[in-house]
Amino acid sequence: MRAKLPTTLISTLSRPRFPRPPSRITLQPCCPNNPAPTHPTLPPPTRTLTTTTPLLKKGGKQDSKRTVSLNASKAQSQAHSPTVNAFDFSDYEAAIEHAHEHLKSELAKIKAGGRNAEDIEGLRVVLGKGGGEGRGDGGNEGIGGRGRAERESVKLGDVASVVARGRNVGVLVGEKDHLKPVLSALASLPSLTYTTSPTDPLTLTIAIPPVTAESRLAAKKQADKKGEEALFALREARGAQRKKHRSMELGRLVGPDELRRAEREVEKVNEGAVGEARRLVEGCRRGLEGG
Repeated sequence: MRAKLPTTLISTLSRPRFPRPPSRITLQPCCPNNPAPTHPTLPPPTRTLTTTTPLLKKGGKQDSKRTVSLNASKAQSQAHSPTVNAFDFSDYEAAIEHAHEHLKSELAKIKAGGRNAEDIEGLRVVLGKGGGEGRGDGGNEGIGGRGRAERESVKLGDVASVVARGRNVGVLVGEKDHLKPVLSALASLPSLTYTTSPTDPLTLTIAIPPVTAESRLAAKKQADKKGEEALFALREARGAQRKKHRSMELGRLVGPDELRRAEREVEKVNEGAVGEARRLVEGCRRGLEGG
């Protein structure tokens, strides 16, 4: 038979192990007629980004005029800007033509027999008195003043007439005062000999030396030298054209394919110009062989 437990023990065992939560306490408003106000729910705070146009200084009439002038100049430059053409060889061809013409002129002056009439006409003749001798009569100074040189350098062809006569060259001096300066200029050329006319002291006859192997060789060397000068001028002209193409490349004004075609065309033009210069020199050398 079961033994009966005490009532206190049974009540203790029947209690829950965990304590009961405390009962809620409800607060009633003190004034039932005036209930407490309820606050509305506010949205979360937000920040609005705004921009403001900066205030600039108002330009005057001078600023507006400057702007108008700049725009006008820019439009004018764009309207008158030349069209870039990589195949424009006008300057290059003009330089080539000038080099060829100068070479022809220089080769025409070369003679196997030495000096010719044109060389004699080109001799420099010094006229007038030197410094210290420019005094007039009575101790007065001359036009140039004391110590100032009154010399004047002119070509022999300006004070005398030069005429070619076969192997001789006749020189007719215009004034008697110019005879001594002309003789001094002719004396500077040891290869030339001259004689004076017995009837007219102002008439001179210059004998051109005969053609020799030495004179012919010297003339050929002179022709070669003139040819080298022409080739140098042609190289300078080609370099100037290449600089133009380089500036076009740096400025991206012309495409690379067009520049390559233009460079090939420059080489063709240069080969033709060099060949023409060498042909002129060779023709001069063949002419010197015949005297």
